[in-house]
Amino acid sequence: MSAMRHAAVNVDVDGLYLYDRIHGHSGGSGNADGFDPATADPTAWTRGVVRFLDLFDRCAVKGTFFVVAQDLAHPDVRAVLAECVRAGHEIGNHSLTHPYNLSRLSDIEIATEVGDARKRLQDATGQAIIGFRAPGYVLSPALLDGIAKTGHVYDSSRFPCPPYQAAKAGIIGLYRVMGRPSGSIPESPTVWLGARRPYVEETPSGRRVLELPIGVLPGVRMPFIGTSLIALGEIGWQLSRPFLAQSRWVNFESHAIDLTDHEGDRIPARLRTQPDQRVPLSRKWPLFVRAVESLARTHEVRTLADWAERT
Repeated sequence: MSAMRHAAVNVDVDGLYLYDRIHGHSGGSGNADGFDPATADPTAWTRGVVRFLDLFDRCAVKGTFFVVAQDLAHPDVRAVLAECVRAGHEIGNHSLTHPYNLSRLSDIEIATEVGDARKRLQDATGQAIIGFRAPGYVLSPALLDGIAKTGHVYDSSRFPCPPYQAAKAGIIGLYRVMGRPSGSIPESPTVWLGARRPYVEETPSGRRVLELPIGVLPGVRMPFIGTSLIALGEIGWQLSRPFLAQSRWVNFESHAIDLTDHEGDRIPARLRTQPDQRVPLSRKWPLFVRAVESLARTHEVRTLADWAERT
């Protein structure tokens, strides 16, 4: 990459059933008995992704949508995915079934989760799927090797953000004490202070994968993702702007649920656990518009695949 300022905007399309798993609610265990992705609630796609498409169109940027491949079983998901492709956005691999412990699985299981997902997504979109994001952002040497072996060029899972990682570990511990274990797992502390800018990682088998880290503010290492933008609100956005303006790499990651309205979209009350998920869309939408428009003014915004090809 050149010395100019670069940015990317991307969305993890996690179905509502995955939030059940995070918060330890029964019935949201993904591939447990009785779970059928063909009938799972598609609100994250039909409301969240559709609004992100509107946002990116309004701001004249192209983004990346990281997709859980099993969700393609639902016809509404396939329809919205086709809209993403028609609009010129990149589709990335977010695994086959989104197991939060993917980094701890066997090599064969990793190959299935990563490789089969890539094939399904390529067949559905006609795109060459070259990017991967790990469930819960958690990597391991074996997973990184599996990403490279299955034909991916880049990964975008590293999140070198001590405040976020510490809060995540604390919440996981709290749920365990409450007797409601989370499906999520903590990241190794060695990642917390890793590189903020793109770099190349070498896998155990000697392959190379470009890492495109998720956004943190320079110096203070506070997160700059959809969750933090919503939680900190207008004051947080104004405090973040000077740091973003000087950052040469901004990878603004969000989740499809970030642009849903828990009341208006009739999302189950049990999923309003996180404070950011209780904020109405009427307050979230203007924040996202300002954030993406601001990035488009101060940085060159491209898809993660575009940046990977230019690095």
